[in-house]
Amino acid sequence: MGVWHSTFTDLMRSRYSALIAYGGLLVGDGAGARDLADRAVADVFARRRAPRDVRAAEFAVREWMAAQAVVDGAPVDRVVAVLVAIDGRDVDGVHAVLKRATPDPLPEVTAEDASELRRLFSEAAAVYATPSGGNGAVIAPAKRRRRSALVGASVGTMAAVVGVGAAAYAGVTYLPGTVFGAEGPTASPSPSPTLLAVTWNPQPDALAALADFEFPECGDEFAPAAQGVSDVTAVASMDVYDDDPNTGPWILLGANFESTNKQRPAVLAGQGSFVITLDDEVVYVSGADYNGVELVVVNRIGASNGGAGLSRSNLCDAREAREEFEREFDERFEDLDWENITADEQAKVDEAWAKFEKKWSVFPSGTYKIYQVSPIVFGEQLALAQAFLQEGVDSVNGLEYEISWSELSRDPLVSAYCTGSWDAGDWQCDPPAEVLKKALTREIDPEAIDRTEGGVAISEPLEYVVD
Repeated sequence: MGVWHSTFTDLMRSRYSALIAYGGLLVGDGAGARDLADRAVADVFARRRAPRDVRAAEFAVREWMAAQAVVDGAPVDRVVAVLVAIDGRDVDGVHAVLKRATPDPLPEVTAEDASELRRLFSEAAAVYATPSGGNGAVIAPAKRRRRSALVGASVGTMAAVVGVGAAAYAGVTYLPGTVFGAEGPTASPSPSPTLLAVTWNPQPDALAALADFEFPECGDEFAPAAQGVSDVTAVASMDVYDDDPNTGPWILLGANFESTNKQRPAVLAGQGSFVITLDDEVVYVSGADYNGVELVVVNRIGASNGGAGLSRSNLCDAREAREEFEREFDERFEDLDWENITADEQAKVDEAWAKFEKKWSVFPSGTYKIYQVSPIVFGEQLALAQAFLQEGVDSVNGLEYEISWSELSRDPLVSAYCTGSWDAGDWQCDPPAEVLKKALTREIDPEAIDRTEGGVAISEPLEYVVD
C-alpha cells in the first residue's frame, strides 16, 4: 500500500487520542470530536499527495478539523482560540486555516484562556482512544477516494509515462516531484525573448541547499556553530508555558529570519525544523531532509514562519517509552470491548494513561539547546514565489502537490476540476498534471532573479534550563 499506509498507521497508533482531544476543544462533544477526527484523517489520506510523515499528517489533519469545525457550525471564536493556544497561530496563521471565515478583528485569547485550553487538551489526549470499528473504518474511504484520485491523475499523464513501467510509475506517484519529475521542471520556450517561463517546483533547489547537511538522530552529539546563507540568518524564538503543574511545560517554537540587507523583504525558506539537545546530545528532532519551503518575511521576529509545539512527551526517550507502554497496554486490555466499554473499564483505561502521561510530563534537569535548521532558497523559485505573492497567493508551501487551498485554484483553468464550495470550506481540486503545471508557471524577468547560492541556515541556540 506504500509509505502513506505506514504513516496512516503510525498516526492512528500514536496521535489518534490527541486528534480526538483537539476535536473536543473545537466542537465540545465527544462523539462529534471523534467524527470530526475520522473525517479529517480520511480526507487528508485520500489526497493524491499523502503526508510525508506523522508530524505533517497531524498538522494537515488539525488544519482540516479547524476549518471544517467552522463549516459545521462551531463558534468561530472557539476555533480561533484553539488555533492560537494549541497550535501557536498568529493572525496570518489563523487566516491561512480559516480563510474567509477568519473574524476581523481576531478575538483576543488571554493567557488564562490559553492555559486552560492546553490543560484540557493534555487531559483529554491522555485518554486512550481507537476509531469505532477499528482503523479500517477510517482508512477504507480514504483508500477508495485516493485510488480514484490517482486513476484520474494517471489519465492526464499517461502519454508521459508510457514505457516507464509499473515500478517506475509507482515511484513517480508516491514520491515528491509527482508533477514535474525528479529533475524538476523544464522551462518551456517563452513567447517573449526578455522573459523566462518558470514553474513552481522548489524541491530540487531545497535539496541542493541541504546537500552538505545531514539531520542528526536521537542520541547523536550535536553542537554546530551558527551559520547564515549570504546575508540571511535563522533566529529561533521560544515561548514556555509552565503554569499548569498537571501537564508540565508546553513549549512553542517559532522560525524567524533576519537579513543585513535592508532591501530584502523575504526569502524562500524551510519552516519549523528544530533540533533540541540536552547537554549536547540530541533529544528531539523535528523535520527531515525536505519539509517544503515558504516565502517568509525577514527582520520580523514572531512572524508567521512556521514552528512547532512540544511537551516533555515529545522527546526521544518518551516516544520510545510510549511505544513500549502501548504494547503493554494492548496486551492488558486486549479483551476489552471498546464498542461497549463500561464506566468502570473506562476509568481504569484513563487511570493507566494518566499515570503514564504524568510520569513523562517532567523535563529532566540540564541545559537544553534549541536550534532552528532551515534551507534557504534564492534564484528562480524565489522570484516565482514573489510573483505569486503579488497575485494574492500568501502561501506557496506544497502548491505543487495540493492547490485546492490556494487562490490559484479559483482560476478557470483549475476550477474546472474542482468540487464543493470555496466559501463553505469543502473545495477540493484534482487537476491533471499538465493543467497543474500550467497553473504554476509564470514568466519572470531574468533581471529580477537573485542568483545567490542557497544553503542551510542554523540559528544560535536558544537555552532552556531545567534545575
